[in-house]
Amino acid sequence: MSGAGELMNRVQNIVARCQIFVQQVAWVVLAGYIWLEASPLAFAKKQKVEEVAAPTKSYVMPYMIVLMLIGLGLMTILRPASRLDKPDEKKKDSGE
Repeated sequence: MSGAGELMNRVQNIVARCQIFVQQVAWVVLAGYIWLEASPLAFAKKQKVEEVAAPTKSYVMPYMIVLMLIGLGLMTILRPASRLDKPDEKKKDSGE
């Protein structure tokens, strides 16, 4: 039995050492990956060249001014007026 116990202890020691080794290697690999990820040359991708768009003129204010003038013109033309009623009354008064 002592032979089987010694073999089991050796196997447990080897497994424990392997686990520790794998954990240490995993930390080193993780640190290396993070270091390479931060480097612009490591996983170099083709960078897109951002084109600067030509500045365009904003047409908001001119359109607002035109719409206000059209609205003012429509209000002037379409406003209710009582002037049409007065000439009829004058005709009635002068005709009698």
